Amino acid sequence: MRYLRNSIFIILIVFSVIALAIFGCGHKKINVQDLLNQSIEEVGHFNSSKKYKKSGITVVYLSGSPYEIGLAHGKLCREEILEINKPIFELYDGITEESKHWWSKAENLEKQIPAEYIEEMHGIADGSDIEYNKILFLNTVSTISEGRGCFAFSYRDRDSKIITFRQGDMPTDTFLHKKILLYIIKPEKGHGFAAILNPGWVDGESGINEKGVTVSQNNISIAQKEWEVMPITLLSRYILQYSKTIEEADQLLNTQKQYPARLLFVSSPKGAAVFEIANGDKARLDMKNGYLATANHARIIPSEPVSGTSYSRLEYAHQFLEEIPASMDLEKGLELVRSNKISRRWDKGIQNILSFIFSPSTLDLWIAIAPDSNYIPASYGPFVGFNLIHELYGSGEKPNPDSFPAY
Repeated sequence: MRYLRNSIFIILIVFSVIALAIFGCGHKKINVQDLLNQSIEEVGHFNSSKKYKKSGITVVYLSGSPYEIGLAHGKLCREEILEINKPIFELYDGITEESKHWWSKAENLEKQIPAEYIEEMHGIADGSDIEYNKILFLNTVSTISEGRGCFAFSYRDRDSKIITFRQGDMPTDTFLHKKILLYIIKPEKGHGFAAILNPGWVDGESGINEKGVTVSQNNISIAQKEWEVMPITLLSRYILQYSKTIEEADQLLNTQKQYPARLLFVSSPKGAAVFEIANGDKARLDMKNGYLATANHARIIPSEPVSGTSYSRLEYAHQFLEEIPASMDLEKGLELVRSNKISRRWDKGIQNILSFIFSPSTLDLWIAIAPDSNYIPASYGPFVGFNLIHELYGSGEKPNPDSFPAY
């Protein structure tokens, strides 16, 4: 009997160690109401731009000419630019064959960047006191490296509104999810928009504009062969800033001769589309039967075989969305996004570390506050809401609902 008790005790100890390894040590569930009750705190100001904390998120409001937006970006976010992009700067500073190879491509990509974004990057460099070439490298590196996971889907809810979910899958040792920056940008030309960006990047990744167009990027698993392309960061920004509809996004893409290899997921109050772009190829998939989802592989343009994980993930989403189309709502969307298959809970190296929800018709967006443990997906944390018009102009409705509790 004593032997049995000792054996059970040992088993429990082993199980506890495994559980701590899997679920993280000392994880504390975040109370979303505590975040909402926090007072708005201004932490920086430069000309007409500002930086403030709201509901646990750091918000950076930028306005003015391209150079003025960049200058304020650099002034207000220098610390975050240096910290979060440290591995990229170390690659740039290192004298290796890889860094030389990447820098030569960055110089070539610069020739395809619109003048206004060159001005903005110069502003970031001057404002942060970081050399321009490093800022250029930041804004081309994701095109050169060709790597990014992620998942996105849209559906028409039971009230006929389009809802878009965006999952960011990246290595868990990155700092990005621990210091989320929500950028609210009002440029002189084009549309105001909100985007959750890497600091220092002129990007349209994971964003929504004031016309209700959302843009996000996914890996397509196709090698980049053509290099006379606008970098994916700048191309997605271009679409986010200048598109009123999905059709206009399509038209802007058609002005490009060659493409960075990516999937662009674009939604609007009327629907959603996936644009498959890579080198000289472009194709479009539209929402059918009230939903559209994309993983990390092309379905129309030619591509190499990809991991079965991408296919199984997309198939799982399709099955889920097909089974409950009439009753789809935000809670059902959260159920899907928090499932093991979509959140990558099983993968401890590359996991869901960012999670966002967009409502194109109301211009509401919700941002997940990532749990403190690196072993728990961001989508398991609480989501706090923002309304784009409210953040851009100080008017309009507040998000409805204002939040979603942690899982």
